[in-house]
Amino acid sequence: LLDVMIVVGGLTDFADGNASSIFRTAEGGKLYSIRLRDLVKRGDVGANVDVKPGDILIIPQSWF
Repeated sequence: LLDVMIVVGGLTDFADGNASSIFRTAEGGKLYSIRLRDLVKRGDVGANVDVKPGDILIIPQSWF
């Protein structure tokens, strides 16, 4: 996941990174919660997960 975030340039100021999810189509549409803000902004490598073919990354907008 960290590699994906590097390629796309990180999170915007409007993203709610810690409310993000990965929708894994290969496992019948299972939804996993992920902590993107902790990974990208705080360097918490424990929040890093494998991204598999067919995964959809969902990053909601934050509320101010």
